[in-house]
Amino acid sequence: MTPEVTRRALMLGTAGAAGATALAGCSTAAPADQDQPVRIHANDATTFLPNFNPYGGVPLQGASGLIYENLRLATAMNPGESEPWLATEMAWNEDGTEITVTLREDVAFTDGEPLDADDVVFTFLMHRDIPAINTVALDIAEATALDPYTVRIEFGSTSFAQESDILTRPIVPEHVFSAFEDPSTEQIAEPMGSGPYMLERFSDQLYTFVRNDEHWAAEEFEPRELAWPSFTTQTMNTALQAGELDWSGGFVANIDKIFVDHDPEHRGYWYPGHGTVNLTLNLEKELFQDLELRRGISLAVDRQEIAEIAYMSYFGPPHPTGLPRPTYEEFIAEEYRDLEFEVDVEEAEKVLDEAGYERGADGIRVAPDGTPLAFELPIPSGFNDWVTTSQILASQLSSVGITLTPRGVSFEQWLEARDTGNFEVTIASVAAGQSPWYLYRSMLSSEYRTEGDEPVVANFQRWYDGETDELLRGFAETDDEEEQRAAVEALQRIVIEQMPTIPIITAPNWFNYNTEVWTGFPDETDPYALGSPVQNADRVMILRNLTRTSS
Repeated sequence: MTPEVTRRALMLGTAGAAGATALAGCSTAAPADQDQPVRIHANDATTFLPNFNPYGGVPLQGASGLIYENLRLATAMNPGESEPWLATEMAWNEDGTEITVTLREDVAFTDGEPLDADDVVFTFLMHRDIPAINTVALDIAEATALDPYTVRIEFGSTSFAQESDILTRPIVPEHVFSAFEDPSTEQIAEPMGSGPYMLERFSDQLYTFVRNDEHWAAEEFEPRELAWPSFTTQTMNTALQAGELDWSGGFVANIDKIFVDHDPEHRGYWYPGHGTVNLTLNLEKELFQDLELRRGISLAVDRQEIAEIAYMSYFGPPHPTGLPRPTYEEFIAEEYRDLEFEVDVEEAEKVLDEAGYERGADGIRVAPDGTPLAFELPIPSGFNDWVTTSQILASQLSSVGITLTPRGVSFEQWLEARDTGNFEVTIASVAAGQSPWYLYRSMLSSEYRTEGDEPVVANFQRWYDGETDELLRGFAETDDEEEQRAAVEALQRIVIEQMPTIPIITAPNWFNYNTEVWTGFPDETDPYALGSPVQNADRVMILRNLTRTSS
């Protein structure tokens, strides 16, 4: 899954009203003898397409983790740690080129076939052999079944740093997926996994999961049914206000007024940082390779204003390192701990003047080669927060002679332009992953570079730098925590001093909860997992922790 798909799944949906209608009959606490579902909003589609393939297209939420399981459970809220799930044990060789996992022996797919080493081998060889499946860029050389419940996975390079990626790949049944000509394009309407939940019913407005009572950990999951309705912006707000959702992701303006104040005893939200939203300049364009231009633009951006207006002050501006707070506060280098972005229009004017960007008669600056600093800013028209952000950016940069013209396009058009490099300036986000290395790799690594018009899946500003790549490799090639920290701190210096991208706002993990029926959700006092219902391991952790609220 690409960081942007993940990000958009966190945002407010644009879905249909029928899902809300379908749940209207259970909008308040159910009688004690009624088996109330956990009502979840995680998708933003007007209608759902029946695709539960964790490796094909954009699968529906819940497929990964709940139907197709992970080897281990890992969350960004506990970096570097994981707990047993399908794999009871794991061990690296000394140089980090092989990992051996020992599987549980009591796991079966819902058709009765056992999940064993052959399924794990098949899953990882798919990553090696089908590039479209390997969205996390695992350098897999071989996977071997040492016995029915032991697997050795070999890598072409030291891969300590990608442990959580390796252990959170959804494991699929070989006897089903081996029949597909190309598993990365197969649409699966009737999934058959090994997880604690199964698909119960599907419509284009609502799908439901039911607990798999044959699952080896079924007794750990109290909720019997999960309901996933679709919503439009309006029906999402209405459903939240009426108490028709238990668990949701999504930006909601005036969340206290619309949601919390109607039942403050049971309703709340928690938005920890889980990435960064960047003003993304296409560095393959010679113009934007000028650091002074990038610095002048950054100095003119008032991030506090963006946080207050576009995001209702739910969180503050991003840190100059790009590391989201408070999630990765502990990793910020001591010398940068108190550093904050400054807005200084006068200094921005001076920087641009000295770099040769003179104002024309119309007030718009012109580059030394005659190129006017006037750019379209394509953004998905359905991303309400980004629409507001782009309007604020346009106003702020106009004060220093730079014209940005926001242009709303479909999500698909924006995605294609971003991934193929068919833009000058846009907005893009990067997810934090399981450690700061994941964020910096996704944001800065040359390994995502492609040839010609082939789309990229990360590093959307196209920063290709030898020192950066060496630091990322250095982190990945050791399991020494001090050496890893030194690499991360050096990467922070590059982000601050060379400005490969321009952070403008923290990318939060959007999470709203209602404990009227179900309790046990994470929050800032008990941050055991990320709350939004879109991370495959975190949602397993949360569902395992939910219990029916006492009446």
